[in-house]
Amino acid sequence: MNDLGQRHKNQRGNALLVSVLMMLTLSLMMLKALHYQQENAMLMMFDEQKYLNAFQQAESSLAWGSVQSWPLNSRELGNWLCSQKSGSYLQSCLRRYQDDLFLLKGVAPFSAGEHLELYQWMKQMKGSNQDTLIPVKSGWLDFCPVIPVEFCL
Repeated sequence: MNDLGQRHKNQRGNALLVSVLMMLTLSLMMLKALHYQQENAMLMMFDEQKYLNAFQQAESSLAWGSVQSWPLNSRELGNWLCSQKSGSYLQSCLRRYQDDLFLLKGVAPFSAGEHLELYQWMKQMKGSNQDTLIPVKSGWLDFCPVIPVEFCL
């Protein structure tokens, strides 16, 4: 009888040990899942930060391009005429759409081989000394508005 009581106590200790091991295993699995989730959130945050930096750079390129002196009477404006600020990543391109309507593009590198492009409609204002471009009200776009895709390439 004494031997049977001793076995019963040993079994209770084993059950407690198994319970503790199960709790540790579950805790480790939860920690691993949390780590995986945090790692994915960090990667998503880095991607978003990279996009926001490219977006702000494209906006800066657009603003810089809107105050540049472009050769408005040039025949080259049938295609994209691009200009880059020296010592900077700011790049803007201009293309004639109609007689006095132009499309300005601000370009920023986004990821390997990809660029983020923002667009602004610009209108030619004829002055006594020099023609200038002014932004069209509500003419800012984050996509190319011209239907033939070839125009935007």
